[in-house]
Amino acid sequence: MKRIVVASHGSMAEGMKNTIELFAGQNENVSYISAYVKKNDDLSETIDNLFSSFNDDDKVIIFTDLMGGSVNQRLTVKAQNNPNIFIVYGFNLPIVIEAILSKEEVTKSYIKKLVQVGKDSLGMVDIEDSESKNNNEDFFN
Repeated sequence: MKRIVVASHGSMAEGMKNTIELFAGQNENVSYISAYVKKNDDLSETIDNLFSSFNDDDKVIIFTDLMGGSVNQRLTVKAQNNPNIFIVYGFNLPIVIEAILSKEEVTKSYIKKLVQVGKDSLGMVDIEDSESKNNNEDFFN
């Protein structure tokens, strides 16, 4: 089974949960970790509990907020030597929604395509373009 984990420092993962569920609905195969939010939270214990919920045949995609951050480091150490766990850092909303909704098999090749989705979804709206349309009616045309 495909499992998705969204993990971040602070409440970012919880905020993403609200937005993800708005677009993709609730999904019992998606877990969220908001590290360092509560004073007595133990990140190692949270990660251990999460990993103990995985089955041997689960394919797990873990999204972390920051490469090299403590959340990413601890998840990476825990995932070592497990070829069914893939960690993607620097996630955004489109990449997570794509991962949740996709029916494609989770492989290293698929994860590389998924990362490209995240990159392609990042851009800038040029509001100074003289060719741009200035009313809501024409915005999407």
